Formats: sequence, structure tokens, C-alpha cells
Amino acid sequence: MPLNDASCLVPYEGHGITFEYPGYWEISEEVDDTDVLITVTADNSCFWALRILHGCPRPDEVVNSCIEAFEEEYDHPEVTESGGVLAEMPAFCREVEFSCFELLNSVALSSVRSSKMTLLAWWQGTDHELESTRPILDRITQSVRILDLL
Repeated sequence: MPLNDASCLVPYEGHGITFEYPGYWEISEEVDDTDVLITVTADNSCFWALRILHGCPRPDEVVNSCIEAFEEEYDHPEVTESGGVLAEMPAFCREVEFSCFELLNSVALSSVRSSKMTLLAWWQGTDHELESTRPILDRITQSVRILDLL
């Protein structure tokens, strides 16, 4: 079954958001006092994640904090501006490329803020994985909605 086949997508709903993901991928949740992390993973090291931040930090601060973490962890990550939409709102977006164990890795970061939460969606994978999985990772990101805004 092709990864971009809509028939394989199932809905997730919880914590004030909804999105669609491949039903044969694993999904997990981590919840603490203020934040929620939902992760969707395929069989390989590629993943998609959504962090719900109830403290409502600014989207640029959230994304830039992630970029700083990549800069601390990896030598010379390449950061590029990108445009995009998350939860049907214009998002603050960046893409990051870095090498790890001689593999080129890519990350896409997107963040938006509503009156109740800030969302940070990101996916990460190696270039050879992303040849087949990037369309579905982008599709998951595009399907995110905040329930209060529906």
C-alpha cells in the first residue's frame, strides 16, 4: 500500500487537537503538568511529533530553541527558512539538515499559537528514508487541527 494512500490514515483526537496518521505506524503520548508530546513512528528511525505547550510561548521562540539544541548537538547544521501552515494557520517554519554517523538527516519544524496553546510539529529522518516517507509526514502535519477552532 503506498504511503500516500488516504485509506491508510486514521484519526487521532485528544488534548484539544486532531490529526490523521497511518494506522500501521505506532503512536505514543507523554503528558506532564503543562505539556503533551505525541509521537508517531514508522518501522525505521523516521518520526513525526507534536508538542502541545499550554504556556503559549511564541512560535519563533519555540522553533529557535529547537534549532539551538541541534546546533549544540551537531557540527554545523544547516538551517533554512521555509513557509507552511499548521492547524490551518500560517506557521513559523524552519528546516534543519545535519550529518550524524555519516548520514544526512533532515528536520522540519513548524509552530503556531492559539489563545490556549502553542503547537510545535516536527518530523525527522535520514535522506534515504525521506524519499518515501516525506509525503506522509507532510500530510500528517497538514492534517493537524485545533478542536476549539473547528
